[in-house]
Amino acid sequence: MEFKPAELIGAMIVDSEGYIYGNVTKIEIEPKGPIFKIRSVKNVRELMPDINILKQDLIKYLKEKNNLNNMQELNRFVARELKVESITENDLVNFAKLKGLTIPIKEVSMDVEEEKPGISMDNIKAVFKSEFGTCILTKTPIEAKIRGIEPKEALVFQEEESLKGKDVIDTHAKILGKVHSFVMSVEGLGIKVSKKGMVTKLISDIDELKKTLFRDRSSREIKRDMASFGFEQPQNFTDEKLIAYAKIKGYEIPKRVISNKTTLLYKDSVFWDDIKNIGDVVLLNGTLTETFEEETGKEIEPVNVNVNVNVIPEPQKPKPTRSPPKTSMMRDFSFSTFLAGQERVLMGVYVGTLLIVLIGLVPYAGALLAGAVAGYIARGWRNGAVAGTVSCLAGTLILVLIIRLLMPGLGDFLGMILPDFILEWMLGILNYATQDVFIYTQGLANTIIGFLTGSLFGYIKET
Repeated sequence: MEFKPAELIGAMIVDSEGYIYGNVTKIEIEPKGPIFKIRSVKNVRELMPDINILKQDLIKYLKEKNNLNNMQELNRFVARELKVESITENDLVNFAKLKGLTIPIKEVSMDVEEEKPGISMDNIKAVFKSEFGTCILTKTPIEAKIRGIEPKEALVFQEEESLKGKDVIDTHAKILGKVHSFVMSVEGLGIKVSKKGMVTKLISDIDELKKTLFRDRSSREIKRDMASFGFEQPQNFTDEKLIAYAKIKGYEIPKRVISNKTTLLYKDSVFWDDIKNIGDVVLLNGTLTETFEEETGKEIEPVNVNVNVNVIPEPQKPKPTRSPPKTSMMRDFSFSTFLAGQERVLMGVYVGTLLIVLIGLVPYAGALLAGAVAGYIARGWRNGAVAGTVSCLAGTLILVLIIRLLMPGLGDFLGMILPDFILEWMLGILNYATQDVFIYTQGLANTIIGFLTGSLFGYIKET
């Protein structure tokens, strides 16, 4: 791999024994070649006075003699004794020493940065940049020498707890991940290497499935079907039951993709003979193939968003889950719900309109019958309301248009087949039907009747 000098700033330097030398802070280009400036962070533990306990000890010591009760009085008293304006922690320590008191001590851990000798290109064995950062391997045990650690002729077995969490670096300086656990096989003792990753899976989209099922069929129909298929407690619409039911009825199960953070394990293990050195990190003699499995041991299945589910499993006793909303007139209306039932709505409109055309001249009775039939066919109070309203309004307008077109010759035709008293009554109705007032009054009345009866009979059919 090739790098620009700026890309190597911050790179971790690991020596040949697996000990971390530091991080690159600067690269200076000199006549003899690039020199990597290194800085490391060392954790230092020091003993220092415990000021909080010391303050309490001073207050107790001076409380009876000088009537001191709090820190403000202590600070004023010590300032007068030492003849200073303000008190520091060192002043309190010095005052306690003057009084012969024991100074309480505590151990403090702190990170201290230190500059280290630079390294040249001649001492670099490999450089690699991975998702975990950039690593540089040296040819010599520079850090081991600083710590006084002698190179080991043979790799010594270590406890699992001492290795867990250590970075694992291959021979190309690639940081693979961290030591996860030990494994055993006929090849001997080995380690599993892990890293954090994202797993993408394809799961059943229960919400979309519920929308489809309860859009096409009423809850009563689904309960009845489930009972006939032998489901236990068919009134409980659990996720598992709905999936099994949908498969039996031939529905395609909708899918959705989810991604979760998880721990991934390299499928290949690293056995002891494959480990070169163990220090702050674990150095390998080779590398690992990037094939992973989840921490649970279950291999990751490839994602395929075009999965068709055709297997019909036997219904199983499900876990409790949230039931979908019951069918009622208060169910939320959506445009997709209307589209799903559009075939039933159109059929209801067609039949209802035909009835209005045939018997629409009979006041109100025609609209009552047409709205009821249209709503019953459309099924559902919303679909029924649409079918009843449209059929009664459209049917009334079509009826008036037909009468106006046929009126000139209709009277002579009826006169040949009807008695005079019936003919006069029919012609009176037909003449009234051609007037604008009929369109407004009867059309409005039929539309209202169609809406009400369609809603009512649609709801009766659905429930």
